[in-house]
Amino acid sequence: MSQIILVVDDDSDTLTLIGITLQRRNFEILKAQGGQQALDLLKHEKPDLVVLDVMMPEMDGYEVCRRIKADPRTAYLPVIMLTAKAQTASQLEGFRSGAADYITKPVHPQELVARIQSVLERSRSAQAQRGARVISISGAKGGVGATTLAVNVALALAAETNTILADFEPGGTAALHLGLVPSQGLGTLLEREAVDIDRASVEAVLTQHPSGLRLLSGADEPLDPDRALVILNHLASLGEACVLDLGWSVSAAGRVIAPRSDEFVLAIDSDRVTLTQAARAIHTLNDAGLLADALKLVWVNRLGTPTDIGQTAIRLLLGCDPAVAIGPAAEAMTHALELGQPLVLGQPDHPAAAQLRTLASSLMNTAS
Repeated sequence: MSQIILVVDDDSDTLTLIGITLQRRNFEILKAQGGQQALDLLKHEKPDLVVLDVMMPEMDGYEVCRRIKADPRTAYLPVIMLTAKAQTASQLEGFRSGAADYITKPVHPQELVARIQSVLERSRSAQAQRGARVISISGAKGGVGATTLAVNVALALAAETNTILADFEPGGTAALHLGLVPSQGLGTLLEREAVDIDRASVEAVLTQHPSGLRLLSGADEPLDPDRALVILNHLASLGEACVLDLGWSVSAAGRVIAPRSDEFVLAIDSDRVTLTQAARAIHTLNDAGLLADALKLVWVNRLGTPTDIGQTAIRLLLGCDPAVAIGPAAEAMTHALELGQPLVLGQPDHPAAAQLRTLASSLMNTAS
């Protein structure tokens, strides 16, 4: 797939010239003729790199770059400054604002392409070092099985890879599902300021499950956005897969986690109330910057609604079919919760357990 470059310059001739140069090298191009237009575009587009002019009216490139880096949805996006100002002070200002490279105009097309390719390669390496694939799971409303999904998906992944399950739902019950009684967890971390939460403190409060899965158990109080991102970044450095149970409804923390998620699962049922809530949640997630292809609707068919009836209801109210259907398995899931033995462990031959393992595999195998 072609890599996408956002080119930002108030000069239309420069936009055209750079666009043609990069398109000839098989890049896909997005264009913006000002800083605010670029920031607005980044709310619903996800380029691989930004080529950003410095000297622009209303908002210069330094300020645009600072805003890109301050937004958790775009903080990892590499930026190359392009400017006629060759002074060392200008270059230092560019790097201080978060730029990955600084190119002085006029630039030869071959040099521009080479510098872009170099920054993209460094960005890929940095993202690889970022660690875990982040899979967020939320429910359209309470009682649709979001925690059941999160626990079983995490256990299925733990059989294949180093996996962490984080219970970010206030009063969350992931530990109960797993039959664990943790002595520490998220509540311990919330006693600290965000700047005082480090990798070691996050690792120290994880609880080991016999399966090899590690759990960050939940807290009674809500998780704020600042701590959410800090904790998530440390969790992502500790494993290969990080499954987040966000509970139901999209909280303030969920809104900043959503665009950081590689996959976002929204658990739904086929009744009118749940689907109405699901439509609201999808709207909120889109506004938060979650890309459409990251969202997966999973129908947890607890009560055995006929497939054609359930899918018709989902299609009518949400405009699409669910990516996956799980169940019916109400009795088996209730039994699993009572025993503290999630379905994929306690009843691995149950059809719903097989569906959950397939879901887990698909969420990891869609990694690009």
